[in-house]
Amino acid sequence: MKSFSLAIQFLTRIPVKVSGNVTGEDMARSMAWYPLVGLVLGCGAAAVNVALSYFFDPPICDLFTILFLIFITGNMHLDGVMDAADGFFSGKPRDRILEIMKDSRVGAHGVIAGNIIILSKFVLLTQISREMIIPALIVMPVLGRWSQVYGAKVYSYARVGLGTGAFTEYVGWREIIWATVIAGIVITAAFGYDGIFLALSVLLGTFLLGQYVYNKLGGITGDSLGAVTECVEVLVLLTLQLL
Repeated sequence: MKSFSLAIQFLTRIPVKVSGNVTGEDMARSMAWYPLVGLVLGCGAAAVNVALSYFFDPPICDLFTILFLIFITGNMHLDGVMDAADGFFSGKPRDRILEIMKDSRVGAHGVIAGNIIILSKFVLLTQISREMIIPALIVMPVLGRWSQVYGAKVYSYARVGLGTGAFTEYVGWREIIWATVIAGIVITAAFGYDGIFLALSVLLGTFLLGQYVYNKLGGITGDSLGAVTECVEVLVLLTLQLL
């Protein structure tokens, strides 16, 4: 399926070839499968964690699981966190924030934000029971990618002209409905009725993060969607502490 292959190609380092021309509409349609890509990533992370558990203590397994996710995604979303942090915390007006976010160099705010995300994931994973670690690792990337589809559907693209996330302008109800159905099935399979609490927590967190980004930029960008993804993943692990 072309749409799913595009989603895999865009979100991961998994070598997938897509034949033919790829349009913005094609990229937008592929977002319907983002949570499914998250499921692939989550299953891979869970497999890594289980395999390492035969040789190492849980904290070491959790650390290398995080490193696996960073590698398999090409550090894509963590890069968005760092770019967004440099822009949002610069104290500059909207246009200047967008310029800072586009700069490939990383400032102090970005470095701190990236470290906080990695440290938060590590600490929260080590606090989750071993019985829950596998479903947690599977669900976390699914809901993180779902948040991107939500942001693309609800908010307009903030930059004038072309950009990495410009195709989000074509995202519609089809994409958010399919993404929500996939995420809902995964949550239910992993946590049953307790998944309702997790889903509501993620929905509220995604909404608040989206509004924060909108207030800063008047819309979304590829970097801001990546930043929201990482924050939602941390929120998932935090919420699971209560379950």
